[in-house]
Amino acid sequence: MESTSRFVPSGTQFRRIVSVLDRAPAISYVLDSELRFIYCNPAWDRFALENGAPELAEGSAIGTELFTVVPEVLTQFYSRIFEEVRRNKLVWSHVYECSSPEQFRSFRMLIHLLASQCLLVTNTLVVERPHEVIVEGNADVYVARGIVCMCAHCRCSQRRDKPEQWDFVPEHFKIRPPGVSHGLCPVCRAYFYPSK
Repeated sequence: MESTSRFVPSGTQFRRIVSVLDRAPAISYVLDSELRFIYCNPAWDRFALENGAPELAEGSAIGTELFTVVPEVLTQFYSRIFEEVRRNKLVWSHVYECSSPEQFRSFRMLIHLLASQCLLVTNTLVVERPHEVIVEGNADVYVARGIVCMCAHCRCSQRRDKPEQWDFVPEHFKIRPPGVSHGLCPVCRAYFYPSK
């Protein structure tokens, strides 16, 4: 598969990085100084296609602003991290869950500062295994006015009968917007926004 890059900034650093990322299994992309996609590797394309987002594959994300594809509740968190990486010029590392209906998956995200304030983001699969416990998605328990409230980070669904309880319900991954509203479960809210 060829690189899906439509624009790669000039310079030896970028050419070297792109030549490595084109062959790497890690899902990777580069953002320009305004947080627009300027490069997505073939692993990005495979992941987008395998997870029902063909509109983000085959170079379609190039030129798109990152926060148009990130749930709004995570915008403040990632904005703060990108600013911190640029200010401190250090690599930032974070482990997060991005499961599918069938598989529990955990990824390690690294964010590197490149030339011209561009950011290289790599997401390496750390754990992938079948789900151990599957909760059936009873519409009476999870759906309010046709909408499931799902945590933007851990992807658990909020119960209507017990709003403080959030369960992982694999079948809810198959619901496409507008059937999903993103929020943050109490644990992710405490992690992402500890001061609130």
